[in-house]
Amino acid sequence: MGSDGFGVDLGALSAAHDRMERLAAELAKPLRDVPSAVAVGHERLHSAVTDFADRERRGLAMLSDEAESIRYRLAETIRTYRERDEDAAGRFGDIEP
Repeated sequence: MGSDGFGVDLGALSAAHDRMERLAAELAKPLRDVPSAVAVGHERLHSAVTDFADRERRGLAMLSDEAESIRYRLAETIRTYRERDEDAAGRFGDIEP
């Protein structure tokens, strides 16, 4: 769809939407559990690993939320452009030769 030198490649938007959907799914996968202090062999090391894992979980949750938000906005953009394109095509279809 395009006019006045501006065009929207709905195929490219759809591909970006699909990539964001896959990314959101990948980010939502469960993480491995942190090994116990006994398994790590050192209480302070266990504490550091636990802190890191907690920050990682929060960071991945934020990234997952952002990916889902982008996916949703891309879907809405695609839907809106398709509706406008179909509406314009319908208007031309109403014109008699």
